[in-house]
Amino acid sequence: MKHPADLVPRLAAIIHGEGFPNGERARLKRMGISGPTPLSYHRFLLRHVPEHWQGEQQALAWRTLIAALAQQHQNPHNPSAPFGSALTDCDYSELRLESLLAAEGRVLATLTLRAATRLAAQRIRCNWKDIAWLLFARDDETRERVNQRIARNFYLTPSATDGHAVETD
Repeated sequence: MKHPADLVPRLAAIIHGEGFPNGERARLKRMGISGPTPLSYHRFLLRHVPEHWQGEQQALAWRTLIAALAQQHQNPHNPSAPFGSALTDCDYSELRLESLLAAEGRVLATLTLRAATRLAAQRIRCNWKDIAWLLFARDDETRERVNQRIARNFYLTPSATDGHAVETD
């Protein structure tokens, strides 16, 4: 595996598998990007993520991704449903998408969790590798490719219209 995104299907399947304790999933689900980190998170990370991807530089991305996956219903990973398309399907606004794609660091983590909450509320499955690529992008060129892919899928979704609503929070 060359990138943390390659682990996403397996991590999603573990979190939503029959053998994964409901209490553990609930603690991961409630975990935010700051505040006390539950032992469930440390245990999960140490058991399922290779040590070379557990550095300080990736800590916020892992915390965000694992919490977002835990929020979902059943196994949320669907490789044939791009993240951008899923956002269109849950009536995500252009304004929110623009904010998400421009964000970095803690703001990106917060907006990603908000998008995950919206997907979970509507039980929309998607390709969570797209989200991992967004969270783990470390250079401008990679980030721009990821942003373009997400935006392209957002606008090319059959249910997309030219007049996406512009929402404010």
